[in-house]
Amino acid sequence: MRLLTAALGVAVGSSASASSHAAPTSVAADTTAPEPTLTLLSMNPVVHPGDDVTVGVRVTNPTTHQLKVGTVELSVGWRRLGARSDIAAWVNGEDTHTLQRQGSQTVEHLVPGAHQDLTFTFPVDQLKLAGAGGPRQVSIELDADGTTTTVRTFLLWEPNAAGTTPTNEPIRLSVLAPVTGPAVNPASPLSTDNLAGPMSPGGSLSNIVASVGAAEHATGARGTLALAVDPALVATASRSDVAQVAAWAGEVSALSDKTDVSPLPPYDPDLGALAHAGLSPASLGAQTHAALPDSFDIPAGWSAPLAWPADGAAPDVATLGAAKAAGIDTVVVPTGLSPMRGTASGITSVTTPQGDVKAVVADGAFSQVLTSATDLSSGVTPTLSTSEAVQRLLAESSVVSAQNAGDEPHLLAVLPRGWSPDVDALGSVLSALHTSGLVEFAPLGDLLDTPAPKVARISLQDSSPQGAELDPADVRRLDAARTSLDDLASVAKDPADVIDPLAPALTSPLSVAWRSNPTGRGRAVADAVAAVASKQGAVSVSATDVTLIAAEGRLPVVVHNALPTSATVTVVLRPDNPRLVVDSRPRAVVPAGGQTRVDVPVSALGSGDVKVRVDVLTTAGVPIAQPITLQLRVRAGWETVGTAVAMGAVGLLFVLGIWRTVRRGRSPRRTVAPSLPDPLIPGEADRPRG
Repeated sequence: MRLLTAALGVAVGSSASASSHAAPTSVAADTTAPEPTLTLLSMNPVVHPGDDVTVGVRVTNPTTHQLKVGTVELSVGWRRLGARSDIAAWVNGEDTHTLQRQGSQTVEHLVPGAHQDLTFTFPVDQLKLAGAGGPRQVSIELDADGTTTTVRTFLLWEPNAAGTTPTNEPIRLSVLAPVTGPAVNPASPLSTDNLAGPMSPGGSLSNIVASVGAAEHATGARGTLALAVDPALVATASRSDVAQVAAWAGEVSALSDKTDVSPLPPYDPDLGALAHAGLSPASLGAQTHAALPDSFDIPAGWSAPLAWPADGAAPDVATLGAAKAAGIDTVVVPTGLSPMRGTASGITSVTTPQGDVKAVVADGAFSQVLTSATDLSSGVTPTLSTSEAVQRLLAESSVVSAQNAGDEPHLLAVLPRGWSPDVDALGSVLSALHTSGLVEFAPLGDLLDTPAPKVARISLQDSSPQGAELDPADVRRLDAARTSLDDLASVAKDPADVIDPLAPALTSPLSVAWRSNPTGRGRAVADAVAAVASKQGAVSVSATDVTLIAAEGRLPVVVHNALPTSATVTVVLRPDNPRLVVDSRPRAVVPAGGQTRVDVPVSALGSGDVKVRVDVLTTAGVPIAQPITLQLRVRAGWETVGTAVAMGAVGLLFVLGIWRTVRRGRSPRRTVAPSLPDPLIPGEADRPRG
């Protein structure tokens, strides 16, 4: 037996008018379906006394052989379903109550790929539905080709006459959808090649934008569909040369005029993976506030940021605490924190070691049914018909309203990442809910402003890592690479010139989108770490071995800068022997793509060979270049000795000069002319010469 339920099925009909003997209509065959299918096309959303119930169904033959004969039977139960658990039991086939048959029709000679529409009509008064309004069970069963297929849905009974005040007050409902893109390739993080399809008219991301207007039109309420947007996706799209991609970014940036738009952390990082890697609050903040391409500014009209853990399983307290540590106070909880009894508004507070977090909690049934009726991501049509979705959601609304009389809760329906909306189906579902009077749509901001009710909820586990998370060691590798990039950027005149080109590569492997491709994610991590490592030699230092012959001097060091912006660095010498004293740590500005000579003053206390390590540091004292070691020959007394030797040599030359002069004066080879007096013999000058 095949069971089609109001939690899994497709499209609404307003009212189906096809005759039970309508000729089969040919459609494309789905050769993967093993048996005939049954779809609820239309049904009165709510029936009042005196109404006729009209139910339209479609039988489709997707097999490769002719369906010779089949029977469709419709039955209704009189018992009112008073709890949401009763609704779930009926949908899941756990409730086996016998219902009253209201009609039966035959389907004959349905060829492969064809379908036939049937209509059942009967007065609601014949059901004798006395007592309070609310949902009743409806079973539509197809017996054909040796198989039985059943659609389980609901008839909404309102005992008050049409046009009068409904028995129960409407519940309030907000709808929230994430706007995230495909996994970003670190090798080309700013490429928009894979965005052109989703952002073109009819694409999934384009349809999300269109759904905002469709939701408002269907309900007459601004903000019926709120969005949580990855700002990095919008920033990347805004710089695209593809006109449709850039136009999409412009539309999303302006959506705050139509609905509540909240930014997610850039690149939609997996908060669970971050939480379980043991990162510091500073690292958590850095990983959730990555730089946006081209210094994109989040539009002023957007609301406060939201954190959104990965879909599929309830997050743990550690994950919510990581969001709080990162400075994000509000977290979407798509699964978990259900009330222990009944239904409560989708807002609560969760205590974490880092502080209290406001949690907006999705209602599981509303989220699942709305997704199943509007999501095209898994095929060409949603898995749940619009009419089935409407009847299920009205049944849920009726029960919630009755259980919370006088204190109507404000519920939240959350759509999943990757949602590819059928805009028409979404509009039809929301319009039917609004028209019924059982649902009143409200903006997400209203829910966020609602005081959290004091309701006992199923607690989240303290720490429960999910299997699809990135390995903590890889998270720490990415964080270490990010830290080293930040250190490098700290010396730059414009840090954005260093960080912005690599920020997408470092953050994107952490995104939730990579969960579905762990092998590719591993390569993305390696590529990101390698990309940062390649930048680590951007600032380098060089020097040559020298000899210091004085007690004081300057050691020349050359700092090279391959960054696209000037860098301010500190040069530090670290001798291995106290005979050399470094007098200061000079700071220098090195031009972009250039080099600067830095003379470091030193003093010598003695002679000998000294090994000196040369470090280049940031202004905060963090090494920014690979250190080098040079050999310094210190000859501290050579300058004094050399001077003394030189002076002695000069003195010696002077004495030798005098000595030579005297010696030359006493030489026997030297004669005095007879006509000249000898000035050295007294009176000799006055003696007559002749």
